[in-house]
Amino acid sequence: MHNFPLGEPANEADWRAQVEKSLKGAGWDKLVGKTSDGIELKPLYREPDIATATDVSGAPGVAPFIRGAAGWTIRQSFDHPDPEKTNAAILADLQGGVGAIELVVDPGGERGVAIRDAADLDLALADVVLEAAPVSLDAGVSALWTAELLAAKLKGVAAPGTSFGLDPIGTLMRTGAIAKADIATSAKFAAKTRSAMPAARSIRADARPVHEAGGTEAQEIAAALSSGIFYLHALGEAGLSPTEAAETVEFTISVGPDVLIEAAKLRALRLTWARVLQASNVHAEKRGARIHAVTSQRMMTRYDSHSNILRGTTATFAAAIGGAHAITTLPFTDAIGRATPFGRRVARNTQLVLMEECRLGHVADPAGGSWFVEKLTRELAELAWTKMQAIEAAGGIVAALTSGALQKDIADARAKREAAIARRKETVTGVTDFPLLGVEPPTVEATAYKSTKAVPAASTADVRAEALAPIRWAAPFEALRARAEAKDAKVFFANMGALAEFTPRANFARNAFAAGGVGAIGPETQHATMETLIDAFKNSGAGVAIINGTDAHYAEHAQSAARALKGAGALWVVLAGKPGEAEAALRGAGVDQFVFVGQDTLRELETLHAALGVSS
Repeated sequence: MHNFPLGEPANEADWRAQVEKSLKGAGWDKLVGKTSDGIELKPLYREPDIATATDVSGAPGVAPFIRGAAGWTIRQSFDHPDPEKTNAAILADLQGGVGAIELVVDPGGERGVAIRDAADLDLALADVVLEAAPVSLDAGVSALWTAELLAAKLKGVAAPGTSFGLDPIGTLMRTGAIAKADIATSAKFAAKTRSAMPAARSIRADARPVHEAGGTEAQEIAAALSSGIFYLHALGEAGLSPTEAAETVEFTISVGPDVLIEAAKLRALRLTWARVLQASNVHAEKRGARIHAVTSQRMMTRYDSHSNILRGTTATFAAAIGGAHAITTLPFTDAIGRATPFGRRVARNTQLVLMEECRLGHVADPAGGSWFVEKLTRELAELAWTKMQAIEAAGGIVAALTSGALQKDIADARAKREAAIARRKETVTGVTDFPLLGVEPPTVEATAYKSTKAVPAASTADVRAEALAPIRWAAPFEALRARAEAKDAKVFFANMGALAEFTPRANFARNAFAAGGVGAIGPETQHATMETLIDAFKNSGAGVAIINGTDAHYAEHAQSAARALKGAGALWVVLAGKPGEAEAALRGAGVDQFVFVGQDTLRELETLHAALGVSS
């Protein structure tokens, strides 16, 4: 380490010199990362990158509205189909520290509470003090009549934080169909509610479908902005002033595990929305965006589900330092099924620990002044603004969806990210890297429930678009893993040389194969001779073997080992490492497949599955 004289300011040139020395000839670009939008992430940021000394972001809660105020509301999600069980969960979570209720409604009971009339809503919210615990609705195609039920129940008194969740655009993104009349009806409801319950927000601009379909940060912000602009116009036609319209819109955003990128995303949304409202002649003090952040579903895994606790914690941390007004932390079993009381407890306590023990709830904009975050905030804002302008120039968010243009842009972004994950350039801990085979999944809550009441009729859809299908990054690997584990598929490790020599490649292969559910036989076993190696293979009962060793061992023994393994009954022989110029000779000797860093691991696992007889 370079020792700078005491009191001498750090010199960036000296720092770079030391870093370049540690790179040992590798280019500086090795340290430069990129966001999913292609924005460069440098290894070091300083005052010349962005002049934070002049307080460029202003004070929290005022123009230019980049900085978030201290504290947030813990808004937990409830979606059990049985209204009575939902009520029990709500009361338990309120007792445990939750401050607001996100009621996911689905009359059919598949994705939410099976509320079909006022009696069901009363049952779900029984004994809830609505003046103290605001309710927000996430009801999709049932949003309008569910909002009417909640409005009637509130009787004109809505606590701050209440949200009726009317979002035809979000419904169009998710389902691919809406009734055009629902847009005007939603705006009229918002106008009526605005005068009766000014503390409530009626309109939700939900950009989660973009995120959950694989979209980038800038695409999510752009969709949120265009949805917000669309609603401003609709609310204006319903009789609200620009300022009144702005005060009835709430944004809902997904937040992933990349802490500083996600924090910058929320700050960039506030910055760009303030620019929209400035152009709309909204009163200066009313231009701040109200943001509800929900931890990402696409980051969740079915295997090694407890690692989701870490993802949920980092995502919640990002939402908190990014300045979200309300945060929903999804249970760590979200990808498996509905959470048990323990799963809900972990979710709410994640926020309580961050809020009270880590004191994040007592600090306004903790990331403020960070050169990295401030710079990225503006870079994201400018890129998102450009994308929003492109959507608006093409006719707005509805036109972008009905034409398929937005879906194509998201699909292109998703494909790039999926390719990186397939090559394990981006990792999903517990799935693509460090998978633990044979671990029992945590329990989830049974949800068998059938309502005998009729499902309220929905409006007839006359606006259609391709739905944005949600994905999970881990899903392709999980599908392979499920098939292989069902067959108890295993590969024999034909290790050559000493333990220290074959271990690096054996560990790589073991990890890569486990990502596809394939177990290892003898991954740490050292074989004294070729004869003992072949005897061990015969006794293993395996049909597939992988050769592991150093390049020197490969040059001397790999071909003979492959021939011997095939002669001993191996149906398929794999070699760990790049074959180089020896590929033809190795294949001629019986090597069928090579595995090494940088490959499309998904494709190689599919090839291995075929060799193991694991059906697709």
